[in-house]
Amino acid sequence: MADYDIIGNIAIIKGEVNGKKKSRKEKLEEAKGLLKIPSVKTVLEKVSNVKGRLRTISVKHILGERNLVAVHKENSCLFKFDISSCYFSPRLSGERKEIAGRIKKNDSVLVMFAGIGVYPIVICKYSKPSRIVGVEIGRECCKYFQENLVLNKMINKIKIIQGDVKKKVNEGLGKFDVVVMSRPNLKESFLKQGLLASKKGTKIFYYGFCNVDEKDKMAEDLVKEAKNLKRKIKIIKVAKAGEIAPYKFRYRFEIRVLR
Repeated sequence: MADYDIIGNIAIIKGEVNGKKKSRKEKLEEAKGLLKIPSVKTVLEKVSNVKGRLRTISVKHILGERNLVAVHKENSCLFKFDISSCYFSPRLSGERKEIAGRIKKNDSVLVMFAGIGVYPIVICKYSKPSRIVGVEIGRECCKYFQENLVLNKMINKIKIIQGDVKKKVNEGLGKFDVVVMSRPNLKESFLKQGLLASKKGTKIFYYGFCNVDEKDKMAEDLVKEAKNLKRKIKIIKVAKAGEIAPYKFRYRFEIRVLR
């Protein structure tokens, strides 16, 4: 894995590699090299891992313009957001494109944990489904989500719902053909909410985080949890969707709701 990310005009470096901290001189040299990339205007250091229910990171300015707002292009779409208050991973670009390619034109789609709107906007761009709803708890993320709809000329094509996904789904959003659960790395599965928004035949793209040898157990646990909720599901496919640590991966569980 690269020890930096480039998000539009901002490069974010890591302060240590393989448990060894970088010196100030090493960080500056790395930053100077990254600033040679024409699009990069700011270099920041990531000083904390993703934390909290809003999945934010802490950063420190290293070199270049003092700025936290990125404008990033992905899959022919533009995204603007504050990297310190909104979660975003450029490493999921291919994953988002793949999900968009698995959705049909007449599908209705719910995206839980929608963030700044990346999944909904990429899906809208490539699949043009009949209905897309994105639910996101963070007010700042929803502000940029709305701005990103404008940037991508998608006003009135995607509905943004700001609030806790549990409450909003429990209040009733209807049933969807596809549910994208781009969930954060939390203990709670939120499968109950995904199933509440599902009907027979709904396809769920569920993201789970575990070590390689725990993947099968996670799949079994999802089937058991659905059974306890008096629903029946089938795991169609499990695929790696990104490495988050040595031997630990983000997995995409493709689920078909049978009942």
